[in-house]
Amino acid sequence: MPLLEDRSAAFIVRIWCESGGEVPGAVRAWRGSVEHVATGERTFFTELDAVVAFMKPHLVALGISEPNRFWERMDDIASAPIPLAPPARRGRTGP
Repeated sequence: MPLLEDRSAAFIVRIWCESGGEVPGAVRAWRGSVEHVATGERTFFTELDAVVAFMKPHLVALGISEPNRFWERMDDIASAPIPLAPPARRGRTGP
């Protein structure tokens, strides 16, 4: 008998970029999938908030108490713009 109750969930998140087809270097779309390891349930997404939406029922089922529900605070984080690439560096100006 384990000393501590197992209150964990494992997910596999994959994110990939689909190319723009004929145009070299063009990005057509970012896509991903998230899978709940224990059940094998999987969904595909194009928006990161879908990852949290998929995980939420599995985490609630574990009985995580309300103050520890990090995903409810992630809405603010997920809505903030995330740059996909760092800004291009410009040449030095001045002496």
